[in-house]
Amino acid sequence: MRISNFLFLAPLLLVSCMRMPEVTRRGELPAGSELGVILFQDCLIPDQEDCTGSGNLAANVFAKVFSQSAKFRAVPLSRPVGPKAPLSDDAAVALAKEKGFKYVINGEVIDFYDVAPMTFRVDRAGVSIRILRVADGSVIAFFTHKKNAKSNFATPSDVVQEMAEHVRDSL
Repeated sequence: MRISNFLFLAPLLLVSCMRMPEVTRRGELPAGSELGVILFQDCLIPDQEDCTGSGNLAANVFAKVFSQSAKFRAVPLSRPVGPKAPLSDDAAVALAKEKGFKYVINGEVIDFYDVAPMTFRVDRAGVSIRILRVADGSVIAFFTHKKNAKSNFATPSDVVQEMAEHVRDSL
């Protein structure tokens, strides 16, 4: 490969690797919708102490971000099973129906690493979420992504917030 071709392609490759993946949409989430956000399952990485409480934190960030927009209102819902136990989408839909929601977000934290400041290692986080229509249990959107923080001063919460904003703004 010629050097000039490499110099042209290298920035494109770098930009494409840094982009957040698209939210896959299978239906519409109407503006003004109120969503229940069930506390996410904690990450299950062996010997990763940071996983404890990660689902609670990530779900609350998603609820806050969705509610900061005039487009949606989101309410955190307690998890009906333990923080590390799986929660099926069917069970999430049943809980949301019981609470009177038309839509619910169910998900898992798939990575969560919180390092001490000034260690020059970056924090990271990852989530996998589904937005479900309660009436029929269908998945109307889903998103999965792991991401490193942009700097040593960002936290896993900042990473989750960036992902939540991306999901919200994609709907």
